[in-house]
Order: sequence, then structure tokens, then C-alpha cells
Amino acid sequence: MNPDVRRSRTAFLRVGLIAPLALLVAAAVVIVAWMPELPDPMAIHWGEEGVNGYAPKWAYIALGLGIGVAVVVLTAVFAMVAHRLPQSSVRPAVGPWSPTARFMGALNLGLGALIATIAVAGAWIQRGLSDAADAPGIGIPTLIGFVLMAVLTALGWFLQPRSPETEAEQPAPAGSIPLATTERAAWFGTATMARSGVIVLISALTLLAAMTVFFLAAGEDGSWILLIVTAVMAVLIGTMVVFRVRVNGEGLRVRSLLGWPNSRIPLDRIEKVETVQLDPFREFGGWGWRLALDGRRGVVLRAGEALQVTRTDGRVFVVTVDGASAAAATLDTLRAHTRHG
Repeated sequence: MNPDVRRSRTAFLRVGLIAPLALLVAAAVVIVAWMPELPDPMAIHWGEEGVNGYAPKWAYIALGLGIGVAVVVLTAVFAMVAHRLPQSSVRPAVGPWSPTARFMGALNLGLGALIATIAVAGAWIQRGLSDAADAPGIGIPTLIGFVLMAVLTALGWFLQPRSPETEAEQPAPAGSIPLATTERAAWFGTATMARSGVIVLISALTLLAAMTVFFLAAGEDGSWILLIVTAVMAVLIGTMVVFRVRVNGEGLRVRSLLGWPNSRIPLDRIEKVETVQLDPFREFGGWGWRLALDGRRGVVLRAGEALQVTRTDGRVFVVTVDGASAAAATLDTLRAHTRHG
């Protein structure tokens, strides 16, 4: 590990793990100090008509701050190990620290501040009450928490050094295949999401589904909205796991197994065909149908070789698929034959 990467990882641990955990622990200490003055049970949920959810004193800390600690730790662990996850059959070299990890560290700091602020404010407005039902609304403290989250997220970004740059591997031009004027050529492949990406998505969906079941069982107002969100997320994840890739006389087509997203690029709109080496987490911030900061878009399901197509309008589309070199050679040969009549 070079010194720049080590410095970035150290700053991440301080900003994205130690600092938010310190905020959450401090919030817990304050609430424990107030325990003799707090009602039992305490208010933990507010609706349009005031308090509509209660829990024992210990549960107030366990539910609020405990969830915050879990989110901060899991996010930090994922950011630390994401570069080392095996993402293809041929494991790529470990990538450097990325802007994505830097942002996750900054976001962790903001989330820690948000959760700690809401927890302390919720306890503060209940001090001295004999009945938690008399607690005033928590809207203003929540708004303050979100403002503080935005400020500390921005601060967390600048407290970390710029992610170390590495010399990017140059795209490789597409080869060619012998093709007579009376012959046709086609190439077919399947792009499958890396196991690590599937684990992350399924874990997130499982957590969301568990929360949905909990709120539905508790009869919480608005839980149907969470149910809709869970269903939509399940469908979206289903569309991002497997894509069919086809190269023929019509051009390039990349279509999800469920039929959408469906990307098509005709031969006469292709300016250049290349193969590149991609790191989904470092360059695109994750897996699936993605949009990179440099304007590239496409289907990024694992690390490794990818087919990259530059359109005549300058837009760049990529798809990570085994056999990308063969796909590029076939596509570029068909494009050349089309241009030469």
C-alpha cells in the first residue's frame, strides 16, 4: 500500500468511523444522564397528531443509537473492503482508494450527526414529563439534524485528502475478424453481476423487507409507502442482475433479462469501439446500470474487461462482459463493413 492510499484510508477511519461513533456514544451518555428525569415509557415516534409510538427507556437508546452504530460500522467496513472483493472470474488487481469511499466516509459523519441530534432532541423535550404523550413535536429538531448532516457531510469530504490517482490503463482498440462481403457475423454473450454486488443488493433488500414487515405488523401510519418502495426496489434489483449482449448487423444491443433497461446503438452511430479495464466501485460507485462522473454510462456488473463504444455524438457506453475483446472485434468489423458499403 503506497503512502497516499494509507493516508486516505487513515483519514477515512477518523472521519467516517471514529468521529460518527464518538457522536453516537456522546449522545448515549447524555441520554443516560437524563434517565431519572425521563418518563417510562418514552415517546419514540411522532405523527400528525403528536406522539403515537412508545418504548421503554433502554429501548430508546438501543433502537435509535444502536441502529446508527450499525449503519456507520457496516458502511465503513464495506468501503474498506470493497476494493478487495473478488468481482470476476479473473480477480483484478486491488484498486486504489476512490472518491466513492471518500464520499461514504463523509456521509457517515453526517449520518452520525443526524441520528445523534434527533436522539438527544427527542430525550430533551421529554425531560421532566410524567407522561410521554405530552411531549411536543420533534419537527424543528429533525430539520436542524438534517441541516447539520449536510454541513458535516461537506466538512467530512474536505477533511479527507483527495483520492490518490493511478495511471489509467489505456483503452485497447478493437481487433478485426476476416469477413467477406457475402458473409455475416454475430456475437452473443451474457453479462452477469459479480457475486459481491449481488450480496450487497440482496442484503440491502432483505433489510428493507424486514423493516417493511416490522412497520406493517406494528400498524404504523404510512407503512404502505414503505411496502411500495420495497416492491419497486425488488423489481429494480431484478432488472440489474443479468443482461443479454448482442452484436450483429443491427449494431449493439444490451438488454436486461426482464426486458428493461434495453440499450441499442446502431452501427451507423458508432464512432469507435474499444476494450477497457473497469472497477465498478472506484469508477462508477457500484454495480448495475450506472452513470460515471466522467459522463460514461452503461451496464457495469463486475470488475475486469469491458466493451466500450463511443457514439458519433460523443457519448460513451460500456458493458462488462466476458469475451469483450471478441465482441469488440465483431462490432468494429461490422461497423467498418457498413461504412465501406
